Amino acid sequence: MKLRQIPEDFKVEEIGASVTKESGKYKLYLLEKRGMEAFYLLAYLAKQNGIPVEEIGIAGLKDKHAITKQYLTIPAERDIKTLHEQKFDLEFLGYVDERLEIGSLQGNKFEIVARDVKKGEIEGIYHKAKGIEKSGVPNYFDSQRFGSVIHNNFIVKYVVKGDYENAIKSFLTLYMKTEPARVKNEKRLILQKWPNLEGIQLNTKGLAGVVDEYNRTEDWQKAYRKIPTNIRKMFLSAYQSYLWNECVKLLLKKTLKHNEIYGIRYLVGELIFYKNLSEKDFAKIPETLKLIGPRMQMTELEKRIIGKVLSKEGLSLKDLDIQDETSDFFGVRERPVIIRPKDFKISEPMVDELNDRGKKNTFKITLSFELPKGSYATIVTKRIFNR
Repeated sequence: MKLRQIPEDFKVEEIGASVTKESGKYKLYLLEKRGMEAFYLLAYLAKQNGIPVEEIGIAGLKDKHAITKQYLTIPAERDIKTLHEQKFDLEFLGYVDERLEIGSLQGNKFEIVARDVKKGEIEGIYHKAKGIEKSGVPNYFDSQRFGSVIHNNFIVKYVVKGDYENAIKSFLTLYMKTEPARVKNEKRLILQKWPNLEGIQLNTKGLAGVVDEYNRTEDWQKAYRKIPTNIRKMFLSAYQSYLWNECVKLLLKKTLKHNEIYGIRYLVGELIFYKNLSEKDFAKIPETLKLIGPRMQMTELEKRIIGKVLSKEGLSLKDLDIQDETSDFFGVRERPVIIRPKDFKISEPMVDELNDRGKKNTFKITLSFELPKGSYATIVTKRIFNR
């Protein structure tokens, strides 16, 4: 079974655009992009149109390997000259008084095609899809959230333990296969020289700034603060999201019987799913759990769950208070534990034109549904397709 074989197999559309007017502080556009990473496209639009990238407002970061429809704002006095290119289209809708910010949307509509489905898999897929609107799925953060994690190496975990040297070593030497060759080569060079960073010549600005700061101060903590703020926030967000996932897993293990749950791998470990969820079981699960932060107020259940997860990590809540040292902080907010997809539909199996090769025994199945903002459609596909 294959997901996202082509961009058209994964479509996302934002729900909740503002009502437009004939005048206002900001221009509102509908953006459709195909196979493009959001940050890259924003940087491109900013450069092409002479607009500072920080003046471009969006409500959510959409998947690169997809066709996505989302909304975008720019100040009313600015103009976007290029509205149509091979990988994107922009449509001017009118004016609004509020700039779009991350999170300022209600949710997203999804249409997802699973391909290369064999005949023997179909019955199991429909069985898992049955009742999903009622039972829902755990509202985990999925693998997309952990793009900054290489070999399960959470850089912020070193930071909260006060080990800034290994935090810097991870940042400067670990790399993904998709990184440019010049960046990989510079990271290999740093690893060869470690911990002696003197005399290393680097062309990658983000790496050079950290190395220069350490050579100047011989202070790993000061060097860490030279990592760009947005990247440090990604490190923190990834680890906080991982901790929340671990709390939900523990909660489900404690609430449900062993034979009612099963695991599915994801980028940084395993997620726990349930086969079904009765109303009685649903009532045992709290509506929300808080993302962990050092100054949080906890229910008795949260104290037990969070305490066990942090203990397993070798941490306490106090360890997460890194704001004075780094200027970064673990913000606390509520997140729903279970989400129920709205308007869930699953198509009849159809012959898969990309993989069948004329044999008429390989199928495709289309799912469509809505999720609230911040929830991952790939968690729904994991529940139904086990991947």
